[in-house]
Amino acid sequence: MDWNLLIILIPLLPFVGFLLNGLFGKWLGNGGGWLAVVCMGASAVISTILFLAAIGGALVLPIQVDLWEWIAVGGLNVSVGFHVDQLTTLMLFFVTLVSTLVFLYSVGYMKGDPGYNRFFAYLCLFDFSMLILVLGDSLPLIFVGWEGVGLCSYLLIGYYMSLRGAPEAGKKAFVVNRIGDFGFLIAMFMIFHAAGTLNIQEIITKLGQNDLLAYGTIFVTVLTLMLFVGCCGKSAQIPLFVWLPDAMAGPTPVSALIHAATMVTAGVYLMVRMSAVFALAPTTLAIVAVVGCATAFVSGTIALTQRDIKKVLAYSTCSQLGYMFLACGCGAFIAAIFHVFTHAFFKACLFLGAGSVIHAAHHQQDIFRLGGLKQWMPRTHWTFLTGCLGLAGVPLLAGFFSKDEILWKTFSSDLALGKVLWIAGILTAAMTAFYTFRVYYLTFHGESRLDKQTKSHIHESHWTMTVPLIILAAGTVIAGYINLPAGILHTFGSHADYGTIGTFLHPVVESAQQTAEYYKIATDDIKHVGEHSLVLEWILMTLSTIIVIGGIWFARKLYLLQGPAGGERVARAAGPFFRFSYNKWYWDDFYLIFVGGTLEVIACLATWFDKHIIDGILHLFAGLARVGSRMIRGLQNGQVQAYALAILIGVNLIVFIAIYCSG
Repeated sequence: MDWNLLIILIPLLPFVGFLLNGLFGKWLGNGGGWLAVVCMGASAVISTILFLAAIGGALVLPIQVDLWEWIAVGGLNVSVGFHVDQLTTLMLFFVTLVSTLVFLYSVGYMKGDPGYNRFFAYLCLFDFSMLILVLGDSLPLIFVGWEGVGLCSYLLIGYYMSLRGAPEAGKKAFVVNRIGDFGFLIAMFMIFHAAGTLNIQEIITKLGQNDLLAYGTIFVTVLTLMLFVGCCGKSAQIPLFVWLPDAMAGPTPVSALIHAATMVTAGVYLMVRMSAVFALAPTTLAIVAVVGCATAFVSGTIALTQRDIKKVLAYSTCSQLGYMFLACGCGAFIAAIFHVFTHAFFKACLFLGAGSVIHAAHHQQDIFRLGGLKQWMPRTHWTFLTGCLGLAGVPLLAGFFSKDEILWKTFSSDLALGKVLWIAGILTAAMTAFYTFRVYYLTFHGESRLDKQTKSHIHESHWTMTVPLIILAAGTVIAGYINLPAGILHTFGSHADYGTIGTFLHPVVESAQQTAEYYKIATDDIKHVGEHSLVLEWILMTLSTIIVIGGIWFARKLYLLQGPAGGERVARAAGPFFRFSYNKWYWDDFYLIFVGGTLEVIACLATWFDKHIIDGILHLFAGLARVGSRMIRGLQNGQVQAYALAILIGVNLIVFIAIYCSG
C-alpha cells in the first residue's frame, strides 16, 4: 500500500471539494453538498485506515512525505512536507470523522439556503487548512494552515451577512486571532535564530546538540511565552477568548466544526507538538497552567447565567479548553490531547443537537422560551442528553475519563499552586454539570413555552441531521475506554502507566520527557503512578463524581421541579453576582472602554504626528525647493547676453581652479 499517496490525498480531497463547489457550484446545485460529504468522507476513511494501522502496529511511524522546496533564502530552507507520527494520526482520525458528520448534518440544515454551495466551499477550505496545520512538518507550513483556518472562520462566522452582528463577529474573530498570530511569528523568529531551522523534528533533534538554554533562561521563557500567546488566540484563552462566544453568529454546523474538531484545538495541538521546547521553560508551563485554570473557571461562571443555548455551549468550550491548557501546564501533554479527543465527540453532539432544536423551533435560541421538546424530538433529546452526560463528566462516559485524568495530574503535579488549581478545577466541574443540565431541563422538559404557531410545526429533524447525532452520541459513550487512567488499570492488575492512547502517544512526548530529565525539570508525564497513592486517586475520583452529581441534582431541583421561575428566584437572590456573570465579567466592556479608548488615543497621536511631523518635513523640503527655484529662476531670462556672460564667468572660473590646483 502506498501510504505516501494516501497521506497526500487526506488534505487534497477536501481541497477538491472546495474547488468544485467554488467554481461550479452554480451548476452543481444541491449536489455540491453531497460532493463535499463524499470528499470529506473519503478523507475520513483514509485517516481511519491510517490510524488503525498505526495503533495496530501494521504501520511503522513516523512517515515523512516531502513534496517540494518552498523557501530557500540565506540560511532558511523550508520544504512543503508532511510528517505523520502518532499524534498526527490521532488528530487526523477525529478531525476528519467529526468533520464528515458535520458536513452530512449541513446537507439537511442548510437546505434551501441561497449560498448553499458557497457555504460548502468554505467548509471544505476550512478542513483543508486544518489538515495542513496538523500534517505540516515545519512551523511555516503549520502557520499557513493556522492562517487558513483563521480566514475561513472569518468567512463562516460572518456567513449570514444580513444578520445583525454576524459580520462584526467574524471581524472580531479575525482581529483577535491576529494578536495571537503576532506571538507565533515572534516565536518562529526566535527559534530560527537559536536553532537555525524551522523544521519541527530538526528543532527537537537539536535541543541536545544546540542547547537553547545557552541563550539564557529569559530567552527560552520569552520564546515559549510568545508561542503560548499564539495558542491563546486560536484556543480562546484569557484574555483572547472574547471572540469565541461571538462566533455563534455563524450557522450551527460552523459552531460545531470550530468548537469540536478544528481551529480551537489548534493551540493545544501546537503545545503538544512543541512539548520538547516547552519542557525547557518551567516558568512558562506554570503560567500556562494558571491561565488555563483561570479560563476554565471564568468561562464556567459566565455559562451559568446565559440564556442563548449556543452561548452556553460556547463558554463551555472555553472552559474545557482551559482544562486542556491546565494539563499542558502540569506537563501532562497526553492527558491534554486525550481530552481534545473526547471533547470532540460530546461537544459536536451538543452543538449539532442545539442546531436541531433551533432548526425545529424556527431559530429560537433562548432556553427560557423553549421547553417540552422531548415529546416531539426523541432522537435529538436522547443524543443531547448523552452529550450532556459526557460534558458533565458522569462516570463511564468519555468526558469522565479525560477530565478526571487532568484533575488528578493537576493535584499530583509539582506546581507550587497545584492544589489551588485543583480546587478551582473541581469547582469548575461542579459548575459544568449545573449549567449543562440547566440547558437540558429548560430545553427538553417541562411545559413548552413556544408560541402556538411554532409549536404546531415542531418535528424531529431529517435523517441527515439525526444520524450524525447518533454516531457522535455513541462516540461520547465509548471514546473514553481506549485510554483508561493508569490508576484504574493498576487497580485491576495492569502494570501499564498509560492506557491504549497514552501508550500510543508516548513516543511523541518522549522528547519532552527526555529534555525535562536532562535539565532536571519535572513534568507530570515522566512520573510513575506508583509514586502516588492509588487510594488517594480513587478518593479524588469519587469526590469529583459526587460533586458532578450534586451539580446535576441542583439543576434538576431548580429547573425541572420549579421550571424557569426557580432560576429567576436564584437570579434575584444572587443579585450583583448574577449580573456580573450574565454580563460576562464585563470583558467586552473592558475592551470597548480601555482598549478602544487606548486605540483612540493612539489614533489621535498618529494623526497629529502624520499632520505635523511627516507632512511638516515634506512641506519643508517643498518650501526649500520653491525658494531655490526662485533664486535661480532669474538666470533663465531668455537674454543671449546674460547666457554669454555666464559662460565667460564659468570658463574663467574653471581655468582659475585648474591653474590654482596645478601650482
